[in-house]
This record gives sequence, C-alpha cells and structure tokens, in this order.
Amino acid sequence: MRVFIRVAILSALCLPGACSAPRQDARQQGRAYTDWFYQRNFEPLWDRFSPEMKQTFPTPESLASFAGRTVNELGREQGSPLEQLVQQDTLTVYSRQATFERSSHPMLLQWTLTRDGMVTGFLLRPANQ
Repeated sequence: MRVFIRVAILSALCLPGACSAPRQDARQQGRAYTDWFYQRNFEPLWDRFSPEMKQTFPTPESLASFAGRTVNELGREQGSPLEQLVQQDTLTVYSRQATFERSSHPMLLQWTLTRDGMVTGFLLRPANQ
C-alpha cells in the first residue's frame, strides 16, 4: 500500500505526451536515468532535474529518501521491458513497462525529458491503471 501512495505522488509530477517522432537519444537518456534510479544513484539523477522538479525534491537526499523506499519494495526488474518514446512539442516521454521480483503486476516507469535531457516529470505506477 505504501508503494501505491508514493506512486500516486510521483504520478502527479509527470507531464503527458502525444504521438509524433521522438528523438532517439531520449531512449539512451531514459535508460540511463532508469539505471541510476534502480541503482539508487540519486545524485546524478537529481542533477538532471528541472527547477520545478527540484522544488519537489530540494536535495538528492530528499529524492533518495522518497524514491529509495519504492526501489527497495519493488526489487529487481525481471525479464525484458517494453519501451516507448512519445514526443509532444519540445518534450519527450520515455516509457518503460517492466515486471519486478516483488510486485504482482507490471509497473510503468516514465521520464519526461526536455530536448537537452532535463527531467521535467517522473511517473512510476502499476501499468494497468
């Protein structure tokens, strides 16, 4: 239940995207940010946060305190994830649907990125909601 409360808060930070041709380097950025997130390497991830995201998480430690618990509760990612890139105006949304060792359902992870790779939104929630 605690995971879903934190997921709901993280969901509010995400900016949705619509279909069009995305930038290919956004896939590598999304993968890198996801790896940092999974490895609890929050300082370089926080460094890529936009000023608005830094209002929500004023320090890397605040991000670690909040998101680290979710990573611990989900466990390791299992199998091959499904990835998608969607672009709207100047933003690209990297989506990753994956299963985890301690979750009974797939999860959706999204990073909303500016052209220069700044994170303007982050979402982690059950994939089927």
